[in-house]
Amino acid sequence: MFSKIQQEKRNGFSREAAARHLELSWATVDRYWDMTPDDYESARQQLYKSMLFPHNDIILKWLTAYSDVSAAQIRDWLEEHYGEVFNERTVRNYVARMRQLHSLPKLDPARNYGCVPEQPPGQQLQVDFGTYHAIRRDKNRIALHFAVFILTHSRYKHIVWQDRPFTSIDFVRALEGCFECLGGMPKELVMDQDRLMIVKENYGDIIYTREFERCKTHHGFSVWLCRKADPEAKGLVESGVKFIKYNFARHRFYENLSHWTSECEDWLKRTGNGKKHSETKKIPAEMFALEKAHLKPVVAFAKQESCTHRIATTVRKNNTIRYHGSRYSVPLGTYNSDQKAFAEETDGRLEIYNADGLLLASHVLASAPGELVTNTSHGRDMSEKVTALLEEARTVLGGSPEAETYLARIALHRRRYVRDQLLLVMTVAKKYNPAVLRRALLACLEINSTTATDLKDFAEHLFHQIALEEIHPTPPPPNIQASGSYSRTLPFTVTQHDASVYNAKIRKGGA
Repeated sequence: MFSKIQQEKRNGFSREAAARHLELSWATVDRYWDMTPDDYESARQQLYKSMLFPHNDIILKWLTAYSDVSAAQIRDWLEEHYGEVFNERTVRNYVARMRQLHSLPKLDPARNYGCVPEQPPGQQLQVDFGTYHAIRRDKNRIALHFAVFILTHSRYKHIVWQDRPFTSIDFVRALEGCFECLGGMPKELVMDQDRLMIVKENYGDIIYTREFERCKTHHGFSVWLCRKADPEAKGLVESGVKFIKYNFARHRFYENLSHWTSECEDWLKRTGNGKKHSETKKIPAEMFALEKAHLKPVVAFAKQESCTHRIATTVRKNNTIRYHGSRYSVPLGTYNSDQKAFAEETDGRLEIYNADGLLLASHVLASAPGELVTNTSHGRDMSEKVTALLEEARTVLGGSPEAETYLARIALHRRRYVRDQLLLVMTVAKKYNPAVLRRALLACLEINSTTATDLKDFAEHLFHQIALEEIHPTPPPPNIQASGSYSRTLPFTVTQHDASVYNAKIRKGGA
């Protein structure tokens, strides 16, 4: 601003003209009009001497020692160690200037990645969804939704576009269309925990939607489900989504869905599947010609139509959304400065999706306005080690050999969900007494159970059974003695009939 004002002065403009050209107040221009560069530098230094300047050294020490420390934490430390309370914005601005001045950016812990081994031909198909706001000829935009299918071995791609969000039936139809296009299907499908396919994770016992379960059972493929908030588990198709957005869709005018789909198919032949892949250094179309022989045959499947309606809402800084006056939680990390979520009511539940159509959360609708509805999994602590959980679960089950055998089975057969399983075991152990818990554990061993949900079901059943017996006790059987007031046999008489009575009944058919 100082340089621009001085440039206006050198060009011969007056103070009023400079203020008008630069859209500044006259007082601001007047303050800097006669300043020399040295005067300006001196004034700038005085401007940045805030109330925190006496603590400059200790703040710099904290920022250097702890790269991820927040301004709020520094404010708390200043109050704790020096007894001084500062305005939050003052501390935040000062810390930001210190980071910029001393090149101390705030660093978050980085995630370590390893290379994923190449999959054999016909083994795996990765699936993901995306949304792109295409531009029309009249400069208006339209939200287009697409599903991407990529064969892991050959990197061969198949894309399905829609001008509305996908539903479960839409996804099944798109998946079967992909199988028909490929001329076969892989052994395994890799996908997110999207509400279109998954109803509930259920501690590793996956419950699928009716439409997807029907498709999965009919075709016989297996499913590898990514964990929540872990898109990198299917990084291949995640990169494919970006490739489609920025290589095909960007700067392309939208006429209609049919024309857009036709252009996408041409792009796939020309670039998406016809260009040498940067990782494999091979052309996906040529690789697919060899992989196609390893795909399983496809059986035709009936398809249906459906529709859905979702309401856009803003994700707030505390990772919640507002819907009809109530607040609903979403997983930690969902929030950013411009992210939107989409809410939809379904059978008394509120389902929250992100812009790509991926399910973020599912809640029971709030009973009254102003209520906060949360899910404990959205903020749960994932830092505990599985070994420590195993030891704790073994302790709460009594440390018996039976408990050791049962937990070993869970760890073997539920590897990806062992933490959830063990947490459920400890929840059940704290809820029921040791006698009920031991009987439930023995019942699980008897049926060779490999899941904690069986322990929970057995414990609930036994607890209710014991409670009913206490309310309605079973009377003891009579103690019949050989001697005393009771005889060995109770007296009773038998009515005898003549044989002719039975012969007559036989002749009438035994009636």
